[in-house]
Amino acid sequence: MSHESELNIFTCVVDHGGFAPAARALGVTRSAVCRRIDGLEKRLGVRLLDRTTRRIGLTDAGEALYQRSTQILADIAEAELVVSDFGEEPRGTLRVTSPIMIGLHKLAPLLPDFLGRYRQLKVQLDLSDDIIDPALADHDVGLRWGEQRSSSLMITRVAESKQIVCAAPSYLERFGMPKTPPDLLKHNCLLMSRLGLNFNEWTFVVNGEPMTLKVSGNFVVNGGHGNYEALIAGLGIGRVTDLRVQEDIAAGRLRPILREFEPEEAIPIYATYKSGRLVPPKVRLFMDYLRGHMKANDEPVIG
Repeated sequence: MSHESELNIFTCVVDHGGFAPAARALGVTRSAVCRRIDGLEKRLGVRLLDRTTRRIGLTDAGEALYQRSTQILADIAEAELVVSDFGEEPRGTLRVTSPIMIGLHKLAPLLPDFLGRYRQLKVQLDLSDDIIDPALADHDVGLRWGEQRSSSLMITRVAESKQIVCAAPSYLERFGMPKTPPDLLKHNCLLMSRLGLNFNEWTFVVNGEPMTLKVSGNFVVNGGHGNYEALIAGLGIGRVTDLRVQEDIAAGRLRPILREFEPEEAIPIYATYKSGRLVPPKVRLFMDYLRGHMKANDEPVIG
């Protein structure tokens, strides 16, 4: 009998509280269970079970073996389940969370192709800008802005984004084109707010040095869509992610401003999933797809 089978019988005896109930659960005789436990104790050279009471108890050695055995058997079962899927097309539901902007402009355009390749898979996409702990969230893969750190997560950089200052041609025709960052102080700037804070500090690079300006304007909104609509309508100058305005700039609906003063650093976009020795095939395939297609899907901003 394999060591795995011995451990399975041993843990079954402990879980069921005796030889007879374990034998019934395993579909064998009580004497067969006793022989296997005796053989295991003899092979290890220690007593594992305390048989002096009416109910089977564990010795210190038995307790240590039980704790390790349950984990080993669980790992074996998980390994068999995961590996069994490798020979088949992945199936089931892949739960993905993402900030709204990334989900709409980076992820959603890729999903038809991904689902066309793996027709037995379903994707459940949850779009939210709420701040959540990805280690505690109930999903398979999460996309996040910015640096991510967690000992319980696998984290992969899959794309990046830059902030662009821009305005509608109608606004620039009325109020003129800013030539340097300080010119923004004379303009109506569209501001974002979140958690009670206004993001009115815009940073540029002037003569190789960072310059941060506190801009102001007559419109503050806590959602990216409202900011975008005000920008398109010509209400003022906005600073938005390139994910949102690439097509508008290419089509001439928006014009980029102060491009030569933009910081070079991009905002990274990370994909996260729970760490473990075995990654479900649906997660592994999706992560491989994101790595291969998200950056390839980036388009330069024209302007």
